[in-house]
Amino acid sequence: MMRALVMASLSLVLAACGGVEPDAAADIPTQGVARLSDQFTGDFALIDKDGKAVTDEDFQGKVMLVYIGFTNCPDVCPGDVGVMSATLNELGDKADQVAPIFISADPERDTPEVLRDYFGFDDRIIALTGSLEATSKALASFKAYAQKEELPDSALGYTVNHTRFYYLTDRNGQPEYGIVGGVGPTELAALVRRSISQ
Repeated sequence: MMRALVMASLSLVLAACGGVEPDAAADIPTQGVARLSDQFTGDFALIDKDGKAVTDEDFQGKVMLVYIGFTNCPDVCPGDVGVMSATLNELGDKADQVAPIFISADPERDTPEVLRDYFGFDDRIIALTGSLEATSKALASFKAYAQKEELPDSALGYTVNHTRFYYLTDRNGQPEYGIVGGVGPTELAALVRRSISQ
């Protein structure tokens, strides 16, 4: 079911141009990478882990690396967030040209305080949340899927099924690439370097 939803969410992406352009450098991965159409706007108006209002326009001039997840995710999100952190390390002095952004798909639980604690391991990652309406609009701008699933036998109460992608924008905030989660930091850094150099 989840795989079907992921593939459905990518249908516009793949139809738009069928992946990375063929003249990409050899060290840049092509598997699990799709060029995004202009139907992906990347607009958001949220709050950060200090409660400060933040919009996509605040990052004009930087390449945004966006991941959508939630802090109560038991396995996938922690690994992907770790890859985001390691990618910044791989980028070295170029990391300051990147805005690494985490948008919560579970704003009911992911308060600014929760995000502040969760991302204490790497202050470079900009963790964002907001009202249900604001986060829904943000996810829609990336055409990301997120749906609560009740867990009646769990103390958590529910989990959130969501698409597993990194979104890479140009310096104007326009999403350019969707990268399936599970990629390694070396490969992700290669993609980010290309966006930085353009």
